[in-house]
Amino acid sequence: MQGKCIVTTISAAIPIAFVLCNVARADDPENAIKIGYARVNLNLKSGDLSGPQGTTPPGLSMEVKDLDVLAISYERRLSRNWAVQLQAGVPPTLTAVGAGTAQSVGTVATARIWFPTVLALYTFTDVPVIRPYLGVGVTYTFFTDAKSSSAYTAALQGTSSSIHLQNSWSPYARIGFEFPLDKHWVINVEYSRFRMKTAATIVTQTSGIGAISRRIDIKGYPQIFGLTLGYRF
Repeated sequence: MQGKCIVTTISAAIPIAFVLCNVARADDPENAIKIGYARVNLNLKSGDLSGPQGTTPPGLSMEVKDLDVLAISYERRLSRNWAVQLQAGVPPTLTAVGAGTAQSVGTVATARIWFPTVLALYTFTDVPVIRPYLGVGVTYTFFTDAKSSSAYTAALQGTSSSIHLQNSWSPYARIGFEFPLDKHWVINVEYSRFRMKTAATIVTQTSGIGAISRRIDIKGYPQIFGLTLGYRF
Protein backbone atom coordinates (compact mmCIF):
# COMPACT_ATOMS: atom_id res chain seq x y z
CA MET A 1 0.00 0.00 0.00
CA GLN A 2 2.82 2.39 0.92
CA GLY A 3 4.59 1.63 -2.38
CA LYS A 4 1.43 2.55 -4.32
CA CYS A 5 1.25 5.88 -2.44
CA ILE A 6 4.84 6.70 -3.39
CA VAL A 7 4.25 5.81 -7.05
CA THR A 8 1.05 7.89 -7.10
CA THR A 9 2.84 10.87 -5.52
CA ILE A 10 5.72 10.71 -8.00
CA SER A 11 3.31 10.37 -10.94
CA ALA A 12 1.40 13.43 -9.77
CA ALA A 13 4.62 15.40 -9.28
CA ILE A 14 5.93 14.88 -12.83
CA PRO A 15 3.44 17.18 -14.65
CA ILE A 16 3.75 19.73 -11.84
CA ALA A 17 7.53 19.73 -12.30
CA PHE A 18 7.13 20.47 -16.04
CA VAL A 19 4.82 23.39 -15.26
CA LEU A 20 7.25 24.77 -12.68
CA CYS A 21 10.15 24.51 -15.09
CA ASN A 22 8.20 26.47 -17.72
CA VAL A 23 7.32 29.15 -15.17
CA ALA A 24 10.96 29.24 -14.07
CA ARG A 25 12.20 29.89 -17.62
CA ALA A 26 9.66 32.66 -18.09
CA ASP A 27 10.73 34.43 -14.90
CA ASP A 28 14.47 33.84 -15.33
CA PRO A 29 14.82 32.26 -11.84
CA GLU A 30 17.83 31.58 -9.69
CA ASN A 31 19.21 28.26 -8.51
CA ALA A 32 20.84 27.79 -5.13
CA ILE A 33 22.78 25.08 -3.35
CA LYS A 34 22.97 25.28 0.44
CA ILE A 35 25.20 23.22 2.70
CA GLY A 36 25.66 23.45 6.44
CA TYR A 37 24.85 22.23 9.92
CA ALA A 38 21.51 21.30 11.46
CA ARG A 39 20.68 20.34 15.02
CA VAL A 40 17.65 18.08 15.31
CA ASN A 41 15.88 18.09 18.68
CA LEU A 42 13.71 15.02 18.21
CA ASN A 43 11.37 15.47 21.21
CA LEU A 44 10.13 11.91 20.76
CA LYS A 45 8.16 9.99 23.38
CA SER A 46 7.46 6.29 23.39
CA GLY A 47 4.76 4.15 24.88
CA ASP A 48 5.58 0.99 26.79
CA LEU A 49 6.89 -2.09 25.02
CA SER A 50 3.99 -4.48 24.38
CA GLY A 51 4.12 -8.20 23.71
CA PRO A 52 2.63 -11.56 24.63
CA GLN A 53 1.42 -11.72 28.21
CA GLY A 54 3.96 -13.14 30.60
CA THR A 55 6.94 -12.51 28.29
CA THR A 56 7.26 -8.72 28.50
CA PRO A 57 7.99 -6.91 31.78
CA PRO A 58 5.81 -3.79 32.34
CA GLY A 59 7.08 -0.23 32.08
CA LEU A 60 9.75 -0.80 29.39
CA SER A 61 10.02 2.34 27.25
CA MET A 62 12.70 4.23 25.32
CA GLU A 63 14.09 7.66 24.60
CA VAL A 64 15.76 8.86 21.39
CA LYS A 65 18.89 11.00 21.38
CA ASP A 66 19.04 14.29 19.46
CA LEU A 67 20.95 14.46 16.16
CA ASP A 68 23.59 16.53 14.36
CA VAL A 69 23.10 16.57 10.59
CA LEU A 70 25.06 17.74 7.55
CA ALA A 71 22.22 19.50 5.71
CA ILE A 72 22.11 19.83 1.90
CA SER A 73 19.42 21.48 -0.22
CA TYR A 74 18.73 22.57 -3.78
CA GLU A 75 16.46 25.55 -4.44
CA ARG A 76 14.78 26.66 -7.66
CA ARG A 77 13.38 30.19 -7.67
CA LEU A 78 10.16 30.48 -9.69
CA SER A 79 9.56 34.20 -9.31
CA ARG A 80 10.62 37.15 -7.19
CA ASN A 81 8.89 35.70 -4.14
CA TRP A 82 8.31 31.98 -4.73
CA ALA A 83 10.74 29.06 -4.80
CA VAL A 84 10.73 25.27 -4.54
CA GLN A 85 13.32 23.52 -2.40
CA LEU A 86 14.45 19.90 -2.24
CA GLN A 87 16.13 19.13 1.08
CA ALA A 88 18.19 16.13 2.11
CA GLY A 89 21.32 15.46 4.12
CA VAL A 90 23.80 12.85 5.21
CA PRO A 91 21.61 10.41 7.19
CA PRO A 92 22.66 10.40 10.85
CA THR A 93 22.48 7.39 13.16
CA LEU A 94 19.42 7.41 15.38
CA THR A 95 20.11 5.97 18.83
CA ALA A 96 17.32 4.75 21.13
CA VAL A 97 18.12 4.13 24.80
CA GLY A 98 16.12 2.43 27.51
CA ALA A 99 13.77 4.46 29.72
CA GLY A 100 11.34 3.65 32.49
CA THR A 101 12.11 0.22 33.91
CA ALA A 102 14.51 -0.31 30.96
CA GLN A 103 16.79 2.60 31.87
CA SER A 104 19.63 0.28 32.92
CA VAL A 105 19.67 -1.43 29.51
CA GLY A 106 21.43 1.50 27.79
CA THR A 107 21.29 1.45 23.99
CA VAL A 108 18.23 -0.43 22.78
CA ALA A 109 18.53 0.06 19.01
CA THR A 110 20.20 2.11 16.27
CA ALA A 111 19.18 3.01 12.71
CA ARG A 112 19.99 5.43 9.93
CA ILE A 113 17.20 8.00 9.65
CA TRP A 114 16.30 9.75 6.39
CA PHE A 115 13.78 12.58 6.01
CA PRO A 116 13.96 14.06 2.49
CA THR A 117 11.67 17.07 2.19
CA VAL A 118 10.00 19.13 -0.54
CA LEU A 119 9.08 22.73 0.36
CA ALA A 120 7.36 25.71 -1.22
CA LEU A 121 9.07 28.90 0.00
CA TYR A 122 7.72 32.45 0.07
CA THR A 123 10.35 35.19 0.53
CA PHE A 124 9.51 38.70 1.75
CA THR A 125 11.66 40.72 -0.67
CA ASP A 126 10.80 44.24 0.55
CA VAL A 127 12.61 43.85 3.89
CA PRO A 128 15.99 45.65 4.01
CA VAL A 129 19.29 43.83 4.69
CA ILE A 130 17.80 40.34 5.22
CA ARG A 131 15.33 38.13 3.33
CA PRO A 132 12.85 36.52 5.73
CA TYR A 133 10.84 33.61 4.36
CA LEU A 134 8.22 30.99 5.22
CA GLY A 135 8.08 27.44 3.94
CA VAL A 136 5.55 24.60 3.94
CA GLY A 137 5.86 21.15 2.47
CA VAL A 138 5.97 17.45 3.12
CA THR A 139 8.63 15.08 4.41
CA TYR A 140 8.99 11.31 4.18
CA THR A 141 10.75 9.65 7.11
CA PHE A 142 12.25 6.21 6.63
CA PHE A 143 14.97 4.08 8.22
CA THR A 144 17.81 1.85 7.06
CA ASP A 145 20.39 -0.35 8.82
CA ALA A 146 18.12 -0.83 11.83
CA LYS A 147 19.72 -2.99 14.54
CA SER A 148 18.64 -3.97 18.03
CA SER A 149 21.34 -4.18 20.68
CA SER A 150 22.65 -7.26 22.43
CA ALA A 151 21.79 -5.52 25.74
CA TYR A 152 18.12 -5.40 24.73
CA THR A 153 18.16 -9.07 23.70
CA ALA A 154 19.78 -10.09 26.97
CA ALA A 155 17.26 -8.05 29.00
CA LEU A 156 14.42 -9.99 27.34
CA GLN A 157 16.28 -13.31 27.83
CA GLY A 158 16.65 -13.91 24.11
CA THR A 159 19.43 -15.18 21.88
CA SER A 160 19.06 -12.68 18.99
CA SER A 161 16.73 -9.88 17.85
CA SER A 162 15.77 -8.08 14.65
CA ILE A 163 13.97 -4.75 14.37
CA HIS A 164 11.75 -3.03 11.81
CA LEU A 165 10.79 0.68 11.96
CA GLN A 166 7.67 1.99 10.26
CA ASN A 167 8.02 4.74 7.63
CA SER A 168 5.73 7.79 7.50
CA TRP A 169 4.71 10.98 5.65
CA SER A 170 4.32 14.26 7.51
CA PRO A 171 3.62 17.98 6.87
CA TYR A 172 6.66 20.19 7.35
CA ALA A 173 6.91 23.91 8.24
CA ARG A 174 9.81 26.36 8.30
CA ILE A 175 10.63 29.96 9.12
CA GLY A 176 14.00 31.50 8.31
CA PHE A 177 15.97 34.33 6.81
CA GLU A 178 18.87 34.82 4.42
CA PHE A 179 21.64 37.38 4.77
CA PRO A 180 23.14 38.11 1.32
CA LEU A 181 26.92 38.50 1.33
CA ASP A 182 27.06 39.45 -2.34
CA LYS A 183 25.26 38.58 -5.57
CA HIS A 184 25.98 34.85 -5.22
CA TRP A 185 26.70 34.00 -1.58
CA VAL A 186 24.19 33.98 1.30
CA ILE A 187 24.10 32.88 4.92
CA ASN A 188 20.87 31.09 5.81
CA VAL A 189 19.39 30.62 9.30
CA GLU A 190 16.26 28.51 9.71
CA TYR A 191 13.91 26.83 12.16
CA SER A 192 11.76 23.90 11.07
CA ARG A 193 9.23 21.59 12.66
CA PHE A 194 7.41 18.45 11.59
CA ARG A 195 5.48 15.55 13.05
CA MET A 196 7.15 12.17 13.35
CA LYS A 197 5.33 8.96 14.13
CA THR A 198 6.73 5.45 13.90
CA ALA A 199 6.44 2.04 15.47
CA ALA A 200 9.27 -0.38 16.15
CA THR A 201 8.55 -4.09 15.86
CA ILE A 202 11.26 -6.19 17.51
CA VAL A 203 11.34 -9.95 17.03
CA THR A 204 13.43 -11.83 19.60
CA GLN A 205 14.43 -15.45 19.33
CA THR A 206 13.94 -17.03 22.75
CA SER A 207 15.18 -20.45 23.90
CA GLY A 208 12.36 -22.92 24.50
CA ILE A 209 9.73 -20.54 23.07
CA GLY A 210 10.86 -19.41 19.62
CA ALA A 211 10.28 -16.00 18.05
CA ILE A 212 8.49 -13.41 20.21
CA SER A 213 7.30 -10.22 18.50
CA ARG A 214 7.03 -7.03 20.55
CA ARG A 215 6.06 -3.49 19.55
CA ILE A 216 6.64 0.03 20.80
CA ASP A 217 5.04 3.23 19.44
CA ILE A 218 7.10 6.41 19.13
CA LYS A 219 5.89 9.90 18.21
CA GLY A 220 6.66 13.57 18.65
CA TYR A 221 7.38 16.90 16.99
CA PRO A 222 11.07 17.25 16.04
CA GLN A 223 12.55 20.74 15.80
CA ILE A 224 15.43 21.57 13.46
CA PHE A 225 17.78 24.53 13.88
CA GLY A 226 19.90 25.06 10.77
CA LEU A 227 22.80 27.26 9.69
CA THR A 228 23.88 26.91 6.07
CA LEU A 229 25.98 28.69 3.46
CA GLY A 230 24.28 29.12 0.10
CA TYR A 231 25.56 29.77 -3.42
CA ARG A 232 23.17 31.18 -6.04
CA PHE A 233 23.76 30.71 -9.75
